[in-house]
Amino acid sequence: MIEGTKRIDSNRVEVPLGFVDGMRVPGIIYIDSVLERYLEGASVRQVANVATLPGIVRASLAMPDVHTGYGFSIGGVAAFDLQEGIISPGGVGYDIN
Repeated sequence: MIEGTKRIDSNRVEVPLGFVDGMRVPGIIYIDSVLERYLEGASVRQVANVATLPGIVRASLAMPDVHTGYGFSIGGVAAFDLQEGIISPGGVGYDIN
């Protein structure tokens, strides 16, 4: 397990508020204990960094195939408030942006 994270249940790991400064919501990574051994620290930090973005709603999420991307992890998911949120090209994908 990546230091500073905690397992919520058999399929989810939490990246708690405070993992990086300015987090507005927690991070949730959907991953079991078998795949967790391949989890990259940089990917977890990216999940936390996305949680700092303006207008993010509920949580910064990552799917079991999460791996390090360009600021926004590959396999990352985030929803943003229509009025206060943003559109992140890293979240959309630079190749289809």
